[in-house]
Amino acid sequence: MVKENRFRKYFIYAIGEIVLVVIGILIALWINKLNNSYQNSKKEIIVLSEIRENLVADTIKINGISKFHKAKKNEIYNILQIISENKPSEENRNILLGYFTTGTIFEIREFISKSVGYDNLIYSGNIELIKNRELKNLLTQYYLSTSANIGAMEVEKNNTRQFKEYIIPKTISNWSLKKLTGLDFELNNQEYIVGLNNDEKTISSLMQMSMQIDFSGSVLSGLQKNIEDLINKIDLKINTADK
Repeated sequence: MVKENRFRKYFIYAIGEIVLVVIGILIALWINKLNNSYQNSKKEIIVLSEIRENLVADTIKINGISKFHKAKKNEIYNILQIISENKPSEENRNILLGYFTTGTIFEIREFISKSVGYDNLIYSGNIELIKNRELKNLLTQYYLSTSANIGAMEVEKNNTRQFKEYIIPKTISNWSLKKLTGLDFELNNQEYIVGLNNDEKTISSLMQMSMQIDFSGSVLSGLQKNIEDLINKIDLKINTADK
């Protein structure tokens, strides 16, 4: 009987020890999980803060491109207005020559998003750090749409290059070369720059460039709205985490 009581005590003691060890392990795992969750939350805020900076940079870039587009479209309108005249005045021909030599007509402003923060997140395989599924999806959609915009820009580049190759020879005349270089030449197309009002390709190219600007403007406007939405959601996440 004494031995049975002693064995029972040892058994209960052993069970108690095991229970304490299990409880200790569970507590350690729980603390480790809390610590990992805390560390991941800190990493998430750091990542989102970097992405936010990138989005602000994109906003600044879009604003600059929008101003450029406005100036370029105004220049296209002025060119069309001048070449609509049968024989433009010398003042207008000087203006037209200036547009085709030092104007913005052949320039393009590309929008390439600054995606360092998002790229680091993807390449490191840590996309799951962003817990908010809606925010994660919106970021993915935004950077996919900016990548797709590069293809549209290539079309605009190609059209602009073709127009430049077409129109530059038409501006080369005795008159224009004298204006630009001060030298006298004997070319057959003495006043080609005047005969653009019946040049269908020139007029259609200018109209196409104007429409491309409108299209790009609508795309950039949509991206701007997406950026504002993303920044608001990121700010909400960061501000909530700080409390």
